[in-house]
Amino acid sequence: MTRHDAHKGIGQDPLTSLLKPIFMGSDFYHVAKQCGDWLLSHEHAIAPSFHLVTEGQCRLTWHDGGVEHLQAGDLAFFPGDAPHQLTPEGASTDTRPQVVPLDSPQPGVGLICGHFRFVHDIPPAWFGALPRIVRISRPARGEAFQQTIEAFAKELPAEDAPGHRPVTTSLANALLIFMLRHCLETRLLDYRHLMSFLDTPVSRALALLHENPRRDWTLHELARAVGLSRSSFSERFHRVVGVTVARYHGWLRMMLADQALANGESIVGAMLASGYRSESTFRKAYKRIRGVSPSRLKVRSTE
Repeated sequence: MTRHDAHKGIGQDPLTSLLKPIFMGSDFYHVAKQCGDWLLSHEHAIAPSFHLVTEGQCRLTWHDGGVEHLQAGDLAFFPGDAPHQLTPEGASTDTRPQVVPLDSPQPGVGLICGHFRFVHDIPPAWFGALPRIVRISRPARGEAFQQTIEAFAKELPAEDAPGHRPVTTSLANALLIFMLRHCLETRLLDYRHLMSFLDTPVSRALALLHENPRRDWTLHELARAVGLSRSSFSERFHRVVGVTVARYHGWLRMMLADQALANGESIVGAMLASGYRSESTFRKAYKRIRGVSPSRLKVRSTE
């Protein structure tokens, strides 16, 4: 293959070039049917995630009060794993909540929920171009996309089947590709913008930030590492990524803080996990980037 052919191949398929070095696979945190008056609360941004509604209807409520209505067949993708809650649509408030297997005949809301894992537990920068939810209904999916979902939903309950784990993981990984294809087809992702993330100095700087987000990187250090002047690097990074280097670096560190809080760490533990040495500085940075204090989310997560 010539260098021209290789470049041509990358131009035709930026998803492979951007995902291959960093995508690690999928994990599932909920595979069941919710019955009665239930509530599932997702408080912290841990990793890009998805909900697949296999049966029934439910309501998704954001922390800012926004509401989404999900029905059977809907696939919801959360590129930034934004905090939200799920509740049933029209359930009686005096009905005891109950969790049963997906194939149970009992009426309820079937949910398959999972996370997508990336190197260093941080999603790619270009996910930031996507909205907080990408909702893909059954009619919006092509045949191959739908067949993958159906195979996935059938295989997940078969926990004792040989090779169950690698099969379900492979199918979930395929879901991510189909969802990102959908984003390209519907222009939620732009090919030209996606290609810009293959820019060598910017991709190198992103790799350095992702490899060691806890470090107090300066603009001068990053610019020197990628062979550009401060001003050229700053302009180039902002043009490709859409935010300043400082803003992006802060976002990475808050991802680590959220992961620590979701794992039950204290505020000080989250501070240390994200590379800060001053609690007051950490609290101010968290409030500036997340819009709420870390203590507020910590209280919610333990309710």
